[in-house]
Amino acid sequence: MAPTQVRSDANKALAPWRAYIAATRAITAALDEDLSAFGLTLADYELLAELGQASGRRMRMSELAQLAMVSRSRLSHRIKVLEEQGLVDRVRCSEDKRGLFAVLTARGAKKVSQIEPTYRASVKRRLLAHLNPSERTQIEKIFSKVNQAVSRSELSLCEK
Repeated sequence: MAPTQVRSDANKALAPWRAYIAATRAITAALDEDLSAFGLTLADYELLAELGQASGRRMRMSELAQLAMVSRSRLSHRIKVLEEQGLVDRVRCSEDKRGLFAVLTARGAKKVSQIEPTYRASVKRRLLAHLNPSERTQIEKIFSKVNQAVSRSELSLCEK
């Protein structure tokens, strides 16, 4: 087999990956742009939304880092920025003095409520409007399957 044929076969094999990466980057950039009017990135909004759905609007920092798939140090930096904006508080765990909770403030909850309609409309416009119901179902199944196959515990992002 000629070297160009090998490269062509390798490119074909990686085509789904490249399409996924290109689409993910484009959608993330578009959503970041759509949310910029609120002074937040998509990643920041998702952190606030996770806290808003958590019991008592609070979550251990280590748990939030794992959910967000970021290192503890990266999360700590983002939470510090959100804390400076009055959207989140960090509270020591009474049972474990080393543990910290991220707590969504009333101001943070209000911000999530303000952003949510724009976020939903943006996701619909940037992604869902381009797919028929069958394709939406397929994408959900595909990425749920991939998500289950990639064990988050194996990634150990919280320790970095």
